[in-house]
Amino acid sequence: MKRYLVVLASVLLLVAAGCADGKPTAIRGTVTLDGQPLERGRIEFRPLDETGPIAAAEIVDGNYEGLAMAGKKTVVITGGKVVGRRPFTEAPGSPMIEDVQPLVGAEYNDNSKLTCDITPIQTQYDFALESPVR
Repeated sequence: MKRYLVVLASVLLLVAAGCADGKPTAIRGTVTLDGQPLERGRIEFRPLDETGPIAAAEIVDGNYEGLAMAGKKTVVITGGKVVGRRPFTEAPGSPMIEDVQPLVGAEYNDNSKLTCDITPIQTQYDFALESPVR
């Protein structure tokens, strides 16, 4: 269900940004960390020229799917593994949320050098990440 909400949000973002005249491309792929599927995370495709909409999708068990406009993109990936559950806030009765241990290094998000060129022909974009050296 969350995946469909992300796709819907991506479409609405594209329309709101004035890109309804271009057609978004349906994309999907896998994200692995040290050869294993990334349990939970988020992937973003940001225009290299920093103009236009950012496409984003949730990563679940190493897989993602969403919509993105064609063009050269910087790829930003965050995520980790679920290590438990915790209250969303410290307020009494706060809902419980997953507690995710970050595993993806800054070289894939804050300082990402990952890029791809989204085209209407290619729909699969896979990313094999390595854990940061500690």
